[in-house]
Amino acid sequence: MKYDFSGVLEGDSELIYTELRDRYLTCIESYACEQVVKQFYLRIINLFHQSFTSNDINTLYKELALYKISMNVPYIIMTNEIYGLKNLLLSRIAQNIESNKILNLIALFKEINNGVAYIYLSRYTQEIYTVNNNRLSSLSDLLDKDIIIKHYEAHLNWLNDLAKHINNFDKNDFPELDGMQCEFGDWLHNSAKQIIQNNSKLKALIRLHNDLHMFAKKIFVNLKTSEYHVLISYLEKCELISLSIGTELALIDNIEMNKKMTKDNLTGALNRNSLELIFKTQYELSYATGNSFVLAMCDLDYFKNINDTYGHVAGDKMLHFFVAIVKKHIRTSDIVIRYGGEEFMIILSAIQKEAGFKVLEKIRQAFEAAVLEADGQKLQATVSMGAMWIKPDKIYRHALLDEYVMIVDKMLYCAKENGRNRIEAI
Repeated sequence: MKYDFSGVLEGDSELIYTELRDRYLTCIESYACEQVVKQFYLRIINLFHQSFTSNDINTLYKELALYKISMNVPYIIMTNEIYGLKNLLLSRIAQNIESNKILNLIALFKEINNGVAYIYLSRYTQEIYTVNNNRLSSLSDLLDKDIIIKHYEAHLNWLNDLAKHINNFDKNDFPELDGMQCEFGDWLHNSAKQIIQNNSKLKALIRLHNDLHMFAKKIFVNLKTSEYHVLISYLEKCELISLSIGTELALIDNIEMNKKMTKDNLTGALNRNSLELIFKTQYELSYATGNSFVLAMCDLDYFKNINDTYGHVAGDKMLHFFVAIVKKHIRTSDIVIRYGGEEFMIILSAIQKEAGFKVLEKIRQAFEAAVLEADGQKLQATVSMGAMWIKPDKIYRHALLDEYVMIVDKMLYCAKENGRNRIEAI
């Protein structure tokens, strides 16, 4: 179809681009990137000052979409730019009150957005397939795979199958749409109740899983309608829900691990000999579910003075006292390990950097303020911590634990050097 807005469009291309940039363009990381984007939009806007076909403008937008994908610009940002330009052009054309041209412009930009959505959808389905395969590979490396992890693997395979069918626009042998009948759903509604004894957590998982299948049904209905922007929106929701399910399962898995691992008799923390397995599991689950976690090394300040002044029994009670305070401020899915002597490791799972460090600070403050009564004596102590936020972006390797322990140990040393009773973190 041919379009001609040259007689009704107010403003030159540079002026329109400047307004578009100021109001709608984001994710411009460098001057060079901005210049590339500018040239694309000037070419697109210039078309509106002459006669052109929908193929002319769709070709330019296809090239721009591929460039945006190469720069990791999300679809939601790209579609915002498309409709931003549409709104700017509409405001100029409306001044000349040619309703047929306004309708033509609206229809054209709907076509443009759908074409861009097709390109993003194609890349997105391939990306999901690749990322999920990496997640599955990560989970397959776990030596101690319990039933929760096995069923999460089944869930990821289902999502992979969904992405594959969307990419091929194929309704034949479509992934199971009934949330009660898929392998994960069958487990969730039956034997999962024996493992997930927290009823609210189980209900939350069932709710998430029902939503996931609801959007999968919407995808199935719209699969051959060529409404690609609708498909990508539903698929994004499916992936988001999938990661939420993974997060909930990872937290439940940690709770189960806390129950199974051997405890330090004195403090009630987990034993150091379980650190490697716990850390590897935490890392692999975080990688598989797109989560991050916080690792911290804690050391009670001047602990030798407590032993020397009040005796080793008082010192032992102080160690137990510290672990009790830690447990009051962390979730049942978080981990505290006695690393040796008065040193402890804390792992806060599925948590962002700021929130994780805030939890550690609450522990530090609570321990500083707490008073331990031992044999008629009122004892107080403080703790120093070295911490780091970890966002796994590669498959686990054995040396990672040593590397991370070395980092938090160095941060702990900095905390001691800088006055103790503080947290140094990266």
